[in-house]
Amino acid sequence: MSLYQAILDEAPSEDLHFTSINLTDRKTVWQLDGSAGFAAKVTRGRGAIFVCEKATALTLEALQASFAPFGVGEAVECDASQYILAIGILDDTELMLLGRDADVTASPVEFSPTSDDIRSIVGTNSDYYYGYEDRYRTVYEEGARLWESAEPNASLLQMIRERPDVFSGRIIDLGCGEGRDSLYLLSQGHDVVSVDVSHTALDRARELAAAANLDASGFVERDIIYLRGFEDNSFDLAMNMGCLHMLVEEEQRARHISRVFDILRPGGHFIVDHCSGEWGKGFFSIPDYAEVAPDLVPGRVIPRRIRVADGEKNIGLEVLPYSERSGDALAEEIGRHGFSVVSSTHTNTEAFGSSTMLLFQKPAS
Repeated sequence: MSLYQAILDEAPSEDLHFTSINLTDRKTVWQLDGSAGFAAKVTRGRGAIFVCEKATALTLEALQASFAPFGVGEAVECDASQYILAIGILDDTELMLLGRDADVTASPVEFSPTSDDIRSIVGTNSDYYYGYEDRYRTVYEEGARLWESAEPNASLLQMIRERPDVFSGRIIDLGCGEGRDSLYLLSQGHDVVSVDVSHTALDRARELAAAANLDASGFVERDIIYLRGFEDNSFDLAMNMGCLHMLVEEEQRARHISRVFDILRPGGHFIVDHCSGEWGKGFFSIPDYAEVAPDLVPGRVIPRRIRVADGEKNIGLEVLPYSERSGDALAEEIGRHGFSVVSSTHTNTEAFGSSTMLLFQKPAS
């Protein structure tokens, strides 16, 4: 068994040694090393991981190229020629380390490039990685039980009516948030894995699943860009219902689409619901679109409507980066990665406003 699989399974054995390290704050950079190779997994919080080559000079450019954020349950394996630099993205982040001998070490370091350089690289990813975590935490603190409705997306229900045949086998919900779509599919007896980068939203999804006597084990913290830990050809259907339009960098979008192609079985389907224009128009949370439209600029704070126990109220929330694509442009973008368009439908829902819902298929062979 590989170290990677062993740490995912937390499988003990006589020749494997487990240790834990707490990345106590978001300032200290830790160096993780082992003479015979090792694996690391986030068990609490979220960490920034840099996999570095021992024989290569440490430069700012190399660090930028090797950086990736890891959430709970995500793991990485290094061979004897590599080491890791790690910093907590959330306070009190914890890592599990696993090696075939007892010499896996973890120690705080100062080096060139400096710790400030490390933190600056991590900070450049804040819009996507932390924006929605902050969003969910804020709306819950303001008294909302949910950011969105507990009901499944209207566009999902439409696809189920039109193509019930594609909802079979193993399904992955990409960017599931509080789990509204996943919970509905689970209630209908489907096999669903649900992933998101927001641990707060996932905790709420697990609570809702438990309250409905549904299996909550499929809600896992994963980055949809990398989709680590999922084997190729392991899903029959992938759903991205309003998450892809939150990725604005072309490289991130391409990596995500390519990974979805990898994890789908031949002949598998990919559903994408993506904003086509006039971001925010028709959203439940933006009832006064005409008034706030000029301020729908990433970084600005606008009033957003939320549901609370005694009705509704407005709170100030920052506009997060978003991307708009016409149906044709989206079909061309996703088609570049090997998918074929099966159908394209214009939708207009309180979740995503004016959107295009496309059904793609991976070639059967």
